[in-house]
Order: sequence, then C-alpha cells, then structure tokens
Amino acid sequence: MAYAPVITMQPFRFHSIYQPRIWGGQHMRTMLGRELPNRETAYGEAWEISDRPEAMSTVREGEWEGMPLHQLWEERREELFGPGYERFPRFPLLCKILDARENLSVQVHPPECTAAARRGEVKNEVWYVLHADPDALIYGGMEETATLSDIRRAAETGQMEQLIRSTHLEKGEHLYIPAGLVHAIGAGHLIAEIQQNSDTTYRLYDWNRTDASGQGRELHMEQALDSIAEFRELCRQPGYLTEMPHFTTEEYRLDQGERFTQPDASRFAIFTVLRGSVSWDGKTARQGEFILSPANADAVTAVEPDTVLLSTTV
Repeated sequence: MAYAPVITMQPFRFHSIYQPRIWGGQHMRTMLGRELPNRETAYGEAWEISDRPEAMSTVREGEWEGMPLHQLWEERREELFGPGYERFPRFPLLCKILDARENLSVQVHPPECTAAARRGEVKNEVWYVLHADPDALIYGGMEETATLSDIRRAAETGQMEQLIRSTHLEKGEHLYIPAGLVHAIGAGHLIAEIQQNSDTTYRLYDWNRTDASGQGRELHMEQALDSIAEFRELCRQPGYLTEMPHFTTEEYRLDQGERFTQPDASRFAIFTVLRGSVSWDGKTARQGEFILSPANADAVTAVEPDTVLLSTTV
C-alpha cells in the first residue's frame, strides 16, 4: 500500500507593527538593529504576531507573503496550524517586543469571571528579558497583608511603591503573569512578551505621571480591584501562580549548525530567538524575532554558538 509523503512547509515571519507609547524609546533600533519607522518617536511595542482587528499581522515572506494572519487562520487552519483548534475563533496568541524606557503603568488583566462581567478578555502572559539595566526592576504581586481598601488608597494617594513587590531579573530570565496579578515593567527593560490573544488591561496606577496639559492617564480602579479580588480566590488553587494552562513555552539551547523543529510536528509552534540567530531557506532571524513554524515545518538551523530559542505551543 502506498502512502502519501508528508509535505514539509517553510517557517515564516510577519511584518512588525510598531506602536508609539509614552513610556517607549528607540531600543529596538539600537539594541536589536531594527529600522524603525521614525527615529524621533518613542516606540513602546512591536506587535510581531497579532490576529487583532486593530493591528493585523501580514506575512512578510514566502508562499503566504502579504496574507493577513486571520485569513490563514480561517482558510488554512488545519493545514498550517494543525488539528483541534476549532474552539479558537482567532489565532490564540499575541506576541510582542516591549521597550520600557520609562516605567509602564501598574496594571492587571482580568481572570475569567471579571472578564465576563466587564465584557473584557482574559489575558495570561509571560515576559522574557532580552535586556535589563543594572538597576531595572520588575514589579509583580502585592504585599499579602494589603487589603483592597489599602490598594485603592495607595493608588489614589501615589503610594503604590509601598505595596507592590519588585525584583531584578537578568537577561535570559522570565516571569509568568497569570490573569489577576498586579504587575508593571520598570524602566530599563527590553522584553519579549507572549500572551493570550487579548488586549484587555486595567490600569491601577501610573506613577503620578501627567501629560503636557497636566492630565493623568485614565485609570480603571473598579475593574482592577475586581480582578485582584478574583485572583486572590484563584490563588487557592494549586499551581495557579506557576502553571501556564493556555500555552506552553520551552527553552532550547542550540549549538552552531544544530537543526531544530517543534517536538510535535503535527502542530504549529512559535519560535522566539532569545539569543544568537537561526536560518532556514536562505533567511535569518536574530535576537527578538518571532517565527511561525507551521505543522510539518522544515527545521531551522542555529547560525551562532549557544543560540537560545523559545518554542511556544498551544
């Protein structure tokens, strides 16, 4: 009996969508070697893989060049991404690079119940540090004894630093941010962020920052406090602070010349180059780039010694 051979596909990338932010900078140009749209603009985010109506990724190269990600998801879902994704109306992940020249706002994303009640979207995410200044801080979690009233008062009186926990992460380290955890990226970071396909963020505190007219940014106090309250209930469940139930990330260290593809060839994976570079089909991806490796994809090859590749799967 003859069997049809499995047809391998080439990995591909998307055009970056650069987002100006009040807290952003030019580190994607100076540290990652990218050509940004404008050298005078503070870019805080590059949306690298996005199936969002307001910022839709289009394929940068290869057979699918120019096609929107959502069109691929609708028309070639099983062929490119693998079986079993019928429950996702859109591509389930959103991948970004974040350049924090200044502190990001202290914020929280809604867990299930709060998202449903507030008509938002659940968001769990993970941060991988590409660069951190020596004194840069990552903020995550509140003091255990802080009540919701304490948190509200601290936000309203500009005393949030007294309640929010902080730590320093080195290049190569990461932090998982489950829905409901209060968090902020401190100044001096360049970060690769992988999250659920959601753009719901409740801003709790913005470091007493004002614009040129003296106005502070909008806060979402009630939504944030609801999310924190639900989070504290969810923390009673084993593993909530450490497990990533919506997607899985795994780091791989590759020697120069070593070939790599996702362990489960029947499903897609997203590769993030954390260090070094990889090549395939005459193309090269360097630090901070995201690659979509389709189901039954050909391998990528490490170009440099000690290349570190992050593989994300759903």
